[in-house]
Amino acid sequence: MKVVVIGAGMGGLALAQALSRGGIEVVVHDRDRAVEATGGYRLHLDHLACAALRRRLAPGHYQALLASSAGRRAFTRFAFADHRMRLLFAEAQDLAAETLMIGRVTLRRLLAHGLGDALRLGSEFTGHRTHPDGTVTAHFADGGTETGDLLVGADGVGSRVAHALAGRPTSAPAGVGGIAGRTPLTAGTRPLVPALLTPGPALAFGPGGVGLFLTVHDPASGPAVDPAACTEVAAITEPPSLVWGVLAPDRAYPDRPRELDAAGLVGAAGALLGGWSPDVRALVRAADPASVAFFGFHAADPDADLTPWPAGAVTALGDAVHAMPPTGGMAAATAIRDADLLAEELLLVRDGESTIPLAVHRYQKRMAAYAGEAVRTSIQPLRWLERLATPAGTRAARIALPAVAAATRLGRTLTGARHG
Repeated sequence: MKVVVIGAGMGGLALAQALSRGGIEVVVHDRDRAVEATGGYRLHLDHLACAALRRRLAPGHYQALLASSAGRRAFTRFAFADHRMRLLFAEAQDLAAETLMIGRVTLRRLLAHGLGDALRLGSEFTGHRTHPDGTVTAHFADGGTETGDLLVGADGVGSRVAHALAGRPTSAPAGVGGIAGRTPLTAGTRPLVPALLTPGPALAFGPGGVGLFLTVHDPASGPAVDPAACTEVAAITEPPSLVWGVLAPDRAYPDRPRELDAAGLVGAAGALLGGWSPDVRALVRAADPASVAFFGFHAADPDADLTPWPAGAVTALGDAVHAMPPTGGMAAATAIRDADLLAEELLLVRDGESTIPLAVHRYQKRMAAYAGEAVRTSIQPLRWLERLATPAGTRAARIALPAVAAATRLGRTLTGARHG
């Protein structure tokens, strides 16, 4: 059996690692010319994604992931704040559950480790053709082809594989976009970081439907595993930084925001954050220009059939099937969960206990049981922003957000007095 994967994102690479370890021939094609050539900043992998990677990677390989991620104390809660960085409420995290907070480039590099010639970079997929014998051939922009028993589209939002299967796009613009960047943490910028970020990330809401995600990323401050202990696969330690992302309705951005340079994007972000915390605005201005980018958010319909095609020699996973905005922090974790599930079904084919059509059918049915809810969870913060985007919502926010923050502070004071 041979599996051809289109897309070397987290789901595609996790699938390749699982199949390779299981003795199944796999080839991954991606149009990027280097593993490092990817957008994004830090990823949150929940306990289900961590368990999947533990199953599918060699122990030394998984140890390198642990040593390359921020320790558990970097995410003990998720906070919600107003535009002045006053805490509204917080969700405590289950400290008994294993999670990873790891850089996107770092994770991609580590998941690509050891794949060798099975990873074909600079290879742009253009289409596919199925054959009467059940095999499928992928076609590429350079005229090359790759034939296998199963083709898996792991090519993200705008997937060509999933589009061909469904006969339409599998997601639509969410109406919200983001400008994101990374600000190096130095002696000059560290004092500006809001104290509420110490226990973990925060999502702040402000008038006009503008939001801001913030998180401190400093793997060296306390990784789960000592990087020096990684002798089989080397750990990758990133420099400390503040990762930030401004969220706003598409109409709030200048025309053609993707064409703006870093200075233009930082300026646009600053304009959207007018009236916000001065320290936060200064942190955005201090961003590494090379890290600043605009992102348009897409989302699948969580109530629709996510795989509206018959099970056969072609399927898809991750954002190709269930695109979701980053506001839920679940996209990478869900894609890795997909990869684990599909690998489980394909290993049964390897053992003669299933067939590819049956494996694909079972995978698609089982994936649908959790993917729709992940999309719903990720969309919810965008709905909050929509409510704040109207003039009435803005007026209400100016009154309600400070009041909620004050009530939260009062509640903490009373709680402290009762337990003092």
